[in-house]
Amino acid sequence: MEIKVTEVRIFKIKQRGALLGYANIVLNDSFIVRGIRILENQRIGRFVAMPSRRLNGEKRAYRDLCHPLNQEVRDLITKEIFDTYDKQEDEE
Repeated sequence: MEIKVTEVRIFKIKQRGALLGYANIVLNDSFIVRGIRILENQRIGRFVAMPSRRLNGEKRAYRDLCHPLNQEVRDLITKEIFDTYDKQEDEE
């Protein structure tokens, strides 16, 4: 089965450090992933971070709640999110 991103919603926030906003994506009109963080820093540039939770008793240890299992799907998700983000940026 081929993975397709069928919907992307961007929720920009006022600049708060590296965080630019959040994205929700729908895959194959069947599965939604909410709370993908859109980030930017000087070292890496723009990137997305999957929803995660803090591990018990750890200050800086997090585990992704969901994530792509291969680079091809990660690249697809990242491209679709940034295409939508940039399109929204142009419209404002």
